[in-house]
Amino acid sequence: MQWTDKGILVAISKFGETDQLATFITEFHGLSRGLIKGGISKKQKPYLQIGNIFQITWKSRLEEQLGFFSFDPIKIYGATLYETEMKLTILSCCCNLLYDCMAENHPNKKLFDNTMFMIHNIETEPNKNILLYNYMLWEKNLLSEIGFALSLDKCNATGTTENLAYISPKTGHAICKEAGEPYRSKLIPMPEIWIKKPSIDELSIEKITEALKVLSYFFDKHIYQEKNKTMPYLRRNLLK
Repeated sequence: MQWTDKGILVAISKFGETDQLATFITEFHGLSRGLIKGGISKKQKPYLQIGNIFQITWKSRLEEQLGFFSFDPIKIYGATLYETEMKLTILSCCCNLLYDCMAENHPNKKLFDNTMFMIHNIETEPNKNILLYNYMLWEKNLLSEIGFALSLDKCNATGTTENLAYISPKTGHAICKEAGEPYRSKLIPMPEIWIKKPSIDELSIEKITEALKVLSYFFDKHIYQEKNKTMPYLRRNLLK
């Protein structure tokens, strides 16, 4: 069994004395894990940093077995992904969520493309607020792509698209102010940033954080509680 694909490295750890266990999100093969022989060597280890992009070949006797990767670098970012604490934190959050949330070997080209764009954004975007806003959108898309999309375009109770003010914590559907007011203590306030798309001047850390907190709730509900885990420390710390 063998295939070749483009992959973004999202996790790497030592395996035995000389090898490394690598996890990639790939363009056409989804999330894939495998061993890199000699991965801790001086020749290979410097390339094996999360966020870097490779042409990878995976081989195994059987598809269900842990295979082996060989790789050729396509894009090695170096310090550009780690030059600020915010950039490093967002990159780590992307990789951690992909590792925790994606099913192995289930192709998702849209999510791969969105992640490629997000990593490029981490590299090139100097505005902290814009970078964090784009990351929030990436998370929202990830939630959708793993099957838990929020439905925020109309009220689930009345069908109206006006005065959307709440989100149901059970369904992830929008609720308008009139229908939700009697139950407001049990509903999640709709983040302002999702009601009206802000201009660059209107972006603020507070507004983006409000949306990230809502996303945290649904990632916890659908992914981490099911695994009896909590969201990664860096992702929780992003809100502080």
